[in-house]
Amino acid sequence: MAKICVFCSSSENGISENYKQIAKQTGELLGKSDHHLIYGGSHRGLMGIVSQAFAEYNGNRERITEVIPEWWSNLIIENKNAIITKDMYERMKKMQEISDAFITLPGGFGTIQETMDVLVAKQLKQHKKPLAIINTCGFYNNLTFQIYQMIEQNFAPKDNHQLFYLTETPQQALDYIRDYQEPNIKDKCET
Repeated sequence: MAKICVFCSSSENGISENYKQIAKQTGELLGKSDHHLIYGGSHRGLMGIVSQAFAEYNGNRERITEVIPEWWSNLIIENKNAIITKDMYERMKKMQEISDAFITLPGGFGTIQETMDVLVAKQLKQHKKPLAIINTCGFYNNLTFQIYQMIEQNFAPKDNHQLFYLTETPQQALDYIRDYQEPNIKDKCET
């Protein structure tokens, strides 16, 4: 069992059914695989769908940890494992600290910030944990293109493409996490 943190949207209005289905599949697979879900602690949007599917297929709410800033504490889903932080910075730090792996689903600015924070921390060798980005309907095409541009044009080391895994399905993300072998990344500060 791994503690897997899922980054995704808390927005509800107008989100495509494709994204909702991937969120549900992710929660279902995590629950069936008896993992421990860590997420941003909202009952809304894709976050709510992931946690509800996890609870439905696992049945053990103690395997869910919500990490949420105090000003959103009204969004907690009656969870004994809820961690309330003073702000978003502490929330990100706590999620990284207690997780064994990360999965990114479609989301907004917060999801991008969380993903990039994990990516930068891994680049700086502050952790060695796997990061899988699920590219539903090409949602992350432009983001990953930009990352590859940075690498190609020497703004990031050539081997940094190994810092994350871009995939199409939750099952592929879980397979990557299960089989993960830490890449040999050159230290960013080495000359």
